[in-house]
Amino acid sequence: MKHLHLFDQIPKLSNSLELFKKHFFRVRFLAAFNILTVLILGWLSVYAKLNNQGDGVERLFSDPFNFWFPYEGILTGVSEILWCAPVALCAFTFGVLRHKNPRSRAAIFLFFSALLLGVFFLDDRFRMTLIISRLGISKKLIYLCYGSAVFLYGVKFWRYMKTTPYLPLVAAFLLFAISRFADMLNLQSQGVHAMLEDGTKLLALLNLALYFWHVCHQEVWRHLQQSKDR
Repeated sequence: MKHLHLFDQIPKLSNSLELFKKHFFRVRFLAAFNILTVLILGWLSVYAKLNNQGDGVERLFSDPFNFWFPYEGILTGVSEILWCAPVALCAFTFGVLRHKNPRSRAAIFLFFSALLLGVFFLDDRFRMTLIISRLGISKKLIYLCYGSAVFLYGVKFWRYMKTTPYLPLVAAFLLFAISRFADMLNLQSQGVHAMLEDGTKLLALLNLALYFWHVCHQEVWRHLQQSKDR
């Protein structure tokens, strides 16, 4: 009787799996990203096993925590959270707006904002500028490329920016410029260098997060109001 009861549950299990698969694949990129992540982690596990590199894999997931100085890196963590906020806000709001009018000024502005800030975030988080500079490419050239990208971004979307409270955005990019300039200076005082490079970056990120929170909130609200009026 117990075996019969177990077989009776198989159709229910099959239906549950079908329901799970249906919901999982409803978001198109969800399956792709999960499968890709599993493949990468699987490859790392096999590589570590074959080459005795288990400690190297463990370091990839180690916590940046110092028991004797628990506050160490706390503002770096805050900066990384603030980096993620405007990128996520812009990408999400673009996803909402594109269903109605993907070619609207607001949707295009938010798309390129997410793209530009996303590149800056990846550079900052994974030290891409530092790595590239070690390959022989000057930091000044890299910063010139980033500055040119910001200039073109400003020229392209200035008309839209003027319809928003754009001062925090302008202040943020000016503070970023100060931060990058400080990075190229060889200041003797570590405290002054930290404030000029990392302190100004933190303030810039705060302004970015607040600016894009306001803009995205207004655009989503406008989108909802227009949907109600139909």
